[in-house]
Amino acid sequence: MTETDEAGSGALQEEDEKRALSEPIIRPFAGESQGGGQGGGPDGKLGSQQGRFFYGWWIVAGGFLLMATCYTIFVNCIPLFQSHIVEDLGISMGAFNTGVSLCTVVAIFASLLFGALIDKVSSRILGGISVATTSIVLVLFSFITEIWQLYVLCVVAGIVVVAGTRLLASVITANWFTLKRGLAVSIALSGSGFGGVILSPITSTIIENWGWRPAFLVLAVIAALAALPIILVAFRNRPADKGLEPYGAHASEEGKKDKSTDTPVQVSIGWKVLLRNSGFWLLILGFIAMGIINGAVITNSVTNMTSINLDGQEIITGGHDTIWAGYVWSLYLGVVIVAKISLGAIYDRFGLRAGTLLGTVACSIAAVALCFPATDFGPIVAAVAFGFGTCMGTVSPPVMVVKEYGKKDLGLVTGIVTAFELFGAAIGAVVSGLLFDVFLSFLPAWIMVLGASVAMGAALFASIPLATRLVKKRLAAGAPMLDAEGFEIVE
Repeated sequence: MTETDEAGSGALQEEDEKRALSEPIIRPFAGESQGGGQGGGPDGKLGSQQGRFFYGWWIVAGGFLLMATCYTIFVNCIPLFQSHIVEDLGISMGAFNTGVSLCTVVAIFASLLFGALIDKVSSRILGGISVATTSIVLVLFSFITEIWQLYVLCVVAGIVVVAGTRLLASVITANWFTLKRGLAVSIALSGSGFGGVILSPITSTIIENWGWRPAFLVLAVIAALAALPIILVAFRNRPADKGLEPYGAHASEEGKKDKSTDTPVQVSIGWKVLLRNSGFWLLILGFIAMGIINGAVITNSVTNMTSINLDGQEIITGGHDTIWAGYVWSLYLGVVIVAKISLGAIYDRFGLRAGTLLGTVACSIAAVALCFPATDFGPIVAAVAFGFGTCMGTVSPPVMVVKEYGKKDLGLVTGIVTAFELFGAAIGAVVSGLLFDVFLSFLPAWIMVLGASVAMGAALFASIPLATRLVKKRLAAGAPMLDAEGFEIVE
């Protein structure tokens, strides 16, 4: 580059900076660095910005599609198959839910692995493997005839899909944003609601008209075509991979600030310190309770509205037909879209306590409403309330980890939190199924969910001041400070 080019580029950058300061709305940054890699612009800073579009929004779009297909199929659409597989294979409700819980149990350990891999391995490789595995497993699901085959496929899905998709989408999105992190993460994760709204009625219709086996084949094709292209082309682990910095990395220099009531964590904590901190284990306890809620409600909600055939005996739970239940489930997933984005915005604007309060109240209302499945209002109120409450299980882990403990070891720490949450989900799925087999009613399960909702709120609220105390202690001890991407600053 000639001196004239450098001078011209510097003048353009200075003009852009002045324009940014004069505009009240935060504009996304854009472009790759002129030097490539981790190079910078004429001012020597990482990520000279060109234009108005910030590349991180491609990461958000990729995460959105990953959640809308792979994740939502195995988490939000599987309940639509529950009664049909139970009847066709001649198994008990507890046996089916055990398969679902196996998926969740292996995802516990897989989350720890994926959390570490996300910090080291290309997200395009991890994302590509997740999508390919999703399609293959769905095809194989359509051919199962024995319960052991269901269990084997659930194990594979848990290792790669359930653990890999949500964790990958949330962690790399968090890596790309400093300002608007909660909003960006919630938009990416809201794909599960959007995908559910589209796929639930499609799946229900196919099951009713052609059977559950063709439904799995259709979902396999949809997952491959919708998610794979953008992941292979656009995914990058960190802004530095494109010669950029996280969105809002120099917000204070540009006259912008985080409006949240939570103070950003800029000191190194690290997972080794967290494992010895009581506040972190309270955070873990809160998400175990959240997992119990999700495991029980998501697995059984559709059957709670309809009926189930066990050993030749038809048990009327809610008495509604499958199509009606499918539309209510779609309502729930539609609420999830709005709720996830709202929760992320609430975290950004009002802080952790406001988001935790919303999730706790919503889960409690859902638990009560689920106790009235034979009415129309019960399932509908439960769908709306749980649409907000369930977001605590996806949006909250990466956001709460960053806000309480910073970006240091973000993938690994979020993986640990997610693993324990999935452990709770396995408990919720298994115990709710066993309770139904004993009482032939879901009422005991919903009482369990109400208790877990209260426990979740109490534990998460208690973790917040303890995290603040730990951060102050690390600052006083002279722990290393962090840069915008969560790396320790070496002086």
